[in-house]
Amino acid sequence: MMRKALLAMILVCGMSASLSAAPLEILIAYENREQPPYYMGNTSKILLPKPGVAVEMVMRLEKWVPNLRVSLSRHLWQRCKKELQNGRVDGIFNASFKPERLRIGAYPMENGKVDPSRRITTISYSLYKLRTSPVRYDGKNVINLKGVIGAPRGYSIVGDLKKKGAIVEESDATALGHFKNLLSRRVRTLAMQDVTADALLKKRADQFKDVVKISPPLATKPYYLMLSHKFVNEHPVVAEKIWDAIAKIREEEMDSIVRKYAE
Repeated sequence: MMRKALLAMILVCGMSASLSAAPLEILIAYENREQPPYYMGNTSKILLPKPGVAVEMVMRLEKWVPNLRVSLSRHLWQRCKKELQNGRVDGIFNASFKPERLRIGAYPMENGKVDPSRRITTISYSLYKLRTSPVRYDGKNVINLKGVIGAPRGYSIVGDLKKKGAIVEESDATALGHFKNLLSRRVRTLAMQDVTADALLKKRADQFKDVVKISPPLATKPYYLMLSHKFVNEHPVVAEKIWDAIAKIREEEMDSIVRKYAE
């Protein structure tokens, strides 16, 4: 009888150890539009030879957070945010901070404020126009604008521009599609992330030789890995470890990752 009880105890302990050793799966989504060098390819495919700097940073969480297993998915940015809000994905990137986004997910926080030390990266937005356009930006206001400003749908710069009184036309187009809209004068100006727009203008210099970038930048923002409220509520300690790890990866590994994309 004692032997059976001992065997039962060993079995229970073994099962408990096995369960505690089970990896924690986390599903993280990002946009299916290019944002070089942070994510590459206008595609929903994940396994690209060079998926992007931010993608590789997120994948390296497995090395920094014990027992974590990362899976990725790609969607339009609006859907990424919706999936986060509904708890169908555990995280999204790259997300700038907007107070209203706190209802859909969580940012790394410190003393009640978003913590930029645990950002993935920092990205600027600028305006782009045709060379003959009189539009300019004085650091506060967009001047001589007649018509609409084009911008990627759901990006934080849209709200910023609307607060300045601008009329913004949002689109799910690729960066190439946005610049074609500018050339065709469907929009008079574009508000784009520098990393995406500058890379395209360099790659297609002949096609877009009449497009110029307006200085100064509209805004410069830290970008974060957001986590779902569901994930943070269920795994609060792991959530903090993930955000701490992002900071470490940025500080210690990002430069070596970026070099691969500069070659």
